[in-house]
Amino acid sequence: MLINMMEHYVDERLSELLKDYDCCKCEACVEDMKAYALNRLPARYVSTVNGQVFTRIQQELENQPSVDLDIAVIKAIEHISSSPRH
Repeated sequence: MLINMMEHYVDERLSELLKDYDCCKCEACVEDMKAYALNRLPARYVSTVNGQVFTRIQQELENQPSVDLDIAVIKAIEHISSSPRH
């Protein structure tokens, strides 16, 4: 089974960062935000539990991927909340 760890990272950061925004947080908008962010970030596929642990540790040790993740998620929140499709 393949898992895109970037999906987990986006889910975590989106949940955290959305707390600071007064915007629609319905399921459709949140899914659009996730898709928007994921389409702008590199996939990080793993196929084992060891790969999940290694990828998470690597993500936490490297600053730039975290910055890129936050930028992509913030842009997604701003873009989708400026023109929600519902």
